[in-house]
Amino acid sequence: MQHQIQANISSPRKTWKPKYHFFKEGHWLNDPNGLFFADNKYHLFFQMNPDDTIWGNMHWGHAISEDFISWQHLPTAIHAEPDGLGYIFSGGAIVDHQNSSGFGDENHAPIVATFTQHSKSEEQVQSIAYSLDGGESFNMFEHNPVIPNPGIKDFRDPKVVWFEAEEVWIKSVVAGQCVHFYRSDNLLSWTKLSEFGEDYGAHGGVWECPDLFPLVCEESGKEIWVLLISINPGGPNGGSATQYFLGDFDGRNFKPFDKQIRWLDYGTDCYAGITWDNTPNIKHERILIAWMSNWLYANDTPDNSWRGAMTLPRKLSLLKTDEKFVLRCFPAVSFTSKLKNEVNISDLKKPISVPEAYSIHFTLGKNKDVSTLTWTNDLNEQFTLTLDLASNQILADRTKAGFIEKGFASVAAMPLELIEGENVKIDIFVDTCSVELFVNNGASCLTMLLFPSLDFNRLTVNGSVSNSNSNIDGLNLRIID
Repeated sequence: MQHQIQANISSPRKTWKPKYHFFKEGHWLNDPNGLFFADNKYHLFFQMNPDDTIWGNMHWGHAISEDFISWQHLPTAIHAEPDGLGYIFSGGAIVDHQNSSGFGDENHAPIVATFTQHSKSEEQVQSIAYSLDGGESFNMFEHNPVIPNPGIKDFRDPKVVWFEAEEVWIKSVVAGQCVHFYRSDNLLSWTKLSEFGEDYGAHGGVWECPDLFPLVCEESGKEIWVLLISINPGGPNGGSATQYFLGDFDGRNFKPFDKQIRWLDYGTDCYAGITWDNTPNIKHERILIAWMSNWLYANDTPDNSWRGAMTLPRKLSLLKTDEKFVLRCFPAVSFTSKLKNEVNISDLKKPISVPEAYSIHFTLGKNKDVSTLTWTNDLNEQFTLTLDLASNQILADRTKAGFIEKGFASVAAMPLELIEGENVKIDIFVDTCSVELFVNNGASCLTMLLFPSLDFNRLTVNGSVSNSNSNIDGLNLRIID
């Protein structure tokens, strides 16, 4: 007998529209851009094709939210200039409280968007636009570009941060497989400072979407600089992924603590993530959102009515373990208002009937055992998570999960750094076409897209949990409306 939770298993799918992840009906989207918080609203700009559901003709789309769940789509924010400097590629935005740019006045702090323009001749330059109405509309700076191309093919994705110690702006721009750092006191004129990347990090593909910012560790009080770098290809499980570095920044040079390669997310579908500007408590935590896809198959996923979604927004904070630091990454969303039902399941020997949108929360005990969670449907398609504490790893297997084209049929592996004798906390967020898994409050995470031909309506928990010495003491299932 199954646990009685209503599930829809009626007919083969024609669409996999997310229930609680951001996407745009009828359009292609990829990288998040221009993130800032103002007037109690989170502004999300993003790479968008206004004409199709595959990549091309890049503009900046725009949406706002107060809770990261309910999003209001707004008109296109920044339009391509195909006969001018070019299409609008990725970048960031800041709230210029000091009006250092001179675009604002005593009543309006300007929002300054920084982005790459990509011309028909494929030259990439760095441009800006500004808003005086809180981000609803933007004016192109008449003297763009603010940084011309230095003779590099891949020169893009500017992201700006305020360097408080010297009261200047610092801009990070990727150039091939490294980052160029610039400084400015007015956001208009930029001076190159240094380069970073040679002999550090993964170099299996082009670097993209840099984000440099400081964080203060709660446990130690130490300020550490974080540098996010997306890379494609060259991820730990194929295709696109995001790496990060921890170190010091003196206003000119970024100096990492070591040469260790660190991945923000070990799944195949967390890419091009950047953080919001101007958020509360920004010195201790940053809020990030990423594109939930992979360039291996992004243009070929099976739903033509939309293509591309965002991960759950995630709080980034520093976690100190022993003598080293880790970037913790955990959902910033509260589903309290969307919680339809909550069920505590103690009998894990029976299949659990599951709906389309929900989260699962449980703790693995101290035993060095192997547990598996397997989602299945009426076509015998399946997706399996293997929680292998004996080998200190988690495996996510979607080789039999329905859509398997273009390299989608893969097994992603995530290593675990466990503390002897301590339990392992697991949080899993499931939506129509995705699974996001977080270990120990975000000390490590894994994001995977799924496109089953029918809903995965059954969850089976087995392995060490199938006997009386279960390594799981129960499972909390929260159904999201």
